[in-house]
Amino acid sequence: NRGPLVVRKFCVLLDAESVYMLMAQVLSNSCQLTLEKGLRVETGGVENGPADEGKSEEPIVFSLEFVSTMVQTLNLILLTASELHGLRVLLAEAFDRSSSDGSKATTKKDASANDLFETLFKCWCHSPVSTFSFCLLARAYEVAFDLVQKFSELDVSVGFLMQIDKLVQLLESPVFVHLRLQLLDVESPHHAPLLKSCYGLLMLLPQSDAFRSLNDRLTTVCNLRDNLGIPPASLPRSSSPKPGIDAKRQAALRSHFDTIMGFHRRARRREGSLLTDDALAPRRPPASVKGGPHYANGEPSLMDTR
Repeated sequence: NRGPLVVRKFCVLLDAESVYMLMAQVLSNSCQLTLEKGLRVETGGVENGPADEGKSEEPIVFSLEFVSTMVQTLNLILLTASELHGLRVLLAEAFDRSSSDGSKATTKKDASANDLFETLFKCWCHSPVSTFSFCLLARAYEVAFDLVQKFSELDVSVGFLMQIDKLVQLLESPVFVHLRLQLLDVESPHHAPLLKSCYGLLMLLPQSDAFRSLNDRLTTVCNLRDNLGIPPASLPRSSSPKPGIDAKRQAALRSHFDTIMGFHRRARRREGSLLTDDALAPRRPPASVKGGPHYANGEPSLMDTR
């Protein structure tokens, strides 16, 4: 319970961008998935000195559940903590400063924002819903639409649906006020992927309070478009050039997400195979006490009980 408080204090005492960049690098760049040992986090650090020659450090093994839980915790702090307002503003600028022809910004601040998004995105891929909400926060709506289409290939569990339900509640918070206002800009190039992303989220939800809340919001947007007399055919299509992201960068992000999800699928299959093998393994009868009676098949017979 004190973990989020510790992270928030670090972001206050230190630079929030540096804290999140370092934690994301520890969780992603030093993580290697092998078929034999699962997700392995190797210990980096200072090279061994003369006194440590010939000694090898054992790698620290983290489970995929631990990495996914860490990502979910860091993402919730990013979306709700007031101490990280500056970091949220920097992420929002990562996709807003490109020109209309899709060229990338070249200033130092632009490069820092893009590097921050790339680093956090690669780590956040261990939690699909966190990655989706992260893209909405960074206004990378084209990437968010690609992710919501990938959700049909994932294992939609109860925990997955609970995360989506919590995300819909967060969409009504002040953190996502920019998203709700951008839904009104029906003639903007980003409106089509943003609206499709929200509708994709709606289609994943069962009939619940979260479903009705999001459905009412999207119905209001569609009514606004009809009242303005804008036909759906005049809206920009998702395949048209977008000012926020180029096709090559979008494909690279999508490919990395597919790679991480492939790691998780193989790990789940391997864990399921181990559980099946353990369940089918023959069980040995319990050993008899030394000096006592020896029963056949480990069970006393009727004559022995007498």
